[in-house]
Amino acid sequence: MDITITARHFNASAGLQERVQEEIEKLGKFYPNITGASVVLDHEVEHLRRCDISVNITGSVVVASADEENMGKAIDVALERVKVQLKKQNEKQKDHKAQPVSDVV
Repeated sequence: MDITITARHFNASAGLQERVQEEIEKLGKFYPNITGASVVLDHEVEHLRRCDISVNITGSVVVASADEENMGKAIDVALERVKVQLKKQNEKQKDHKAQPVSDVV
């Protein structure tokens, strides 16, 4: 999986980047066909931190973002939103099974 982490208007520490990397890699248990992810951490406004996560899966892209007072909380909220969407995608894919030929005849 190709993961890109970008920090805007501040320098993200190595520890923060490692944490984001690990959390994105854990998303594979909710949807196994993740091809890549892009994370943008933004610190533009004084008391507002933003985290935008874009996850590429086979056939579509899952996007989530969060605005919070600190970066850790913004990352957690955005990751939770991505997890919910990935679970929905996975359920849609599992439910979209063809009927067995024996049931059709």
